[in-house]
Amino acid sequence: MAVPADQDLNITRGDTETLVITITSDDTGTPIDVSGRTYRAQIRSSQDSRTVKASFVCVVSDGAAGQVTCTLSAADSSTLSSGQYFWDFEENASGVITTILSGSVTVTADVTR
Repeated sequence: MAVPADQDLNITRGDTETLVITITSDDTGTPIDVSGRTYRAQIRSSQDSRTVKASFVCVVSDGAAGQVTCTLSAADSSTLSSGQYFWDFEENASGVITTILSGSVTVTADVTR
């Protein structure tokens, strides 16, 4: 069973945040073709919280190159209070769900609104 890679995020409340994630083979680092797979990422106040604080929109941006682009809109990030949260990024490959990345999220308050 694979353990998700640690990836902490720092975001500024009210900003659009974009992550470009490349899915690669563990042993060679070669990009895996992710065409036909789906992805999602969420932010919660704790790992066990039932409430989603914010969601990224994740799309396969270059399937053959293993690239997935996840975007948290400015409107969604503006709803977050400054502080600590948790997130993860998971893949659905024909019903097989795998959490690929997880970590903490530090939200910094914005000044210009």
